[in-house]
Amino acid sequence: MSSSLVATLAHRVVRDRELPWRALAPKVARYASSLITARLHLRAVDSLGPHARTIGRPRIENPGTMRIGSHVVLRSTQVAVELCTGPGGLLVIGDGVRINSGTSIAAERLVEIGDHVRIGPWVTIADTDFHEPYDRARRPVPRAVVIEDHVWIGAKATILRGVRIGRGAIVAVGAVVNRDVAPFAIVGGVPARVIGQLDPERFVPETLA
Repeated sequence: MSSSLVATLAHRVVRDRELPWRALAPKVARYASSLITARLHLRAVDSLGPHARTIGRPRIENPGTMRIGSHVVLRSTQVAVELCTGPGGLLVIGDGVRINSGTSIAAERLVEIGDHVRIGPWVTIADTDFHEPYDRARRPVPRAVVIEDHVWIGAKATILRGVRIGRGAIVAVGAVVNRDVAPFAIVGGVPARVIGQLDPERFVPETLA
C-alpha cells in the first residue's frame, strides 16, 4: 500500500473519528476500495490525479486525450458514468469534481470542467450535436464546452455545444443550456433562462481539505 494511500485513509479516519468503530471500519474499507479501483477503472485516462475514486465501474472511451484531476469522484452506483473523447478530442476534469450516476460527457473537440464542480445524475454534456439535421450521415463542427470552477449542475440537465458556464453558477434540474451562463447566475427551463442570481460576496469556495 502506497504512503499516499495510507495518508489519505488516515485523514479519513481522523475526519470521522467520532463515529463508533463498528460504523467507521466499513466506511473506511469502502473508501479504500474506491481509491484502489479507480486506478483500474481509469487506466485508459492519460493523466489521473491523486486520490481519484470510482464507486461502481464507469465507462471510458478515449481515442483522444483525457485528463482527470485530484480528489475526483465518479459515482456509477445505478448506471455507469460515461466519459468519451473522439479522435483529437480533449476532456479535462479539474480537482475535487463529483460526477453522479448516468452522466454522459462527450468531447469531440474540447470539454473542460473546472475545480469543485458538482454534476448530478443523468446529466449530458457534449461539444457536438452528433448529426446534422438535414444530412444525418454528417457530423456538425464541434464547439468547445467550458464549465468554470464551483458550478453546480442539477439532475437530468443538458449542456449543449459552444456553451460556457461561469464560476459559481447553478443549472437547475432538467434545464437545457444552449447559451452562455454568467458567473453566479441560476438558470432553469427549456431552453434555460436566468431565474435567479447568487451573491458572490456570500459565496464560500470549497477546498480539498
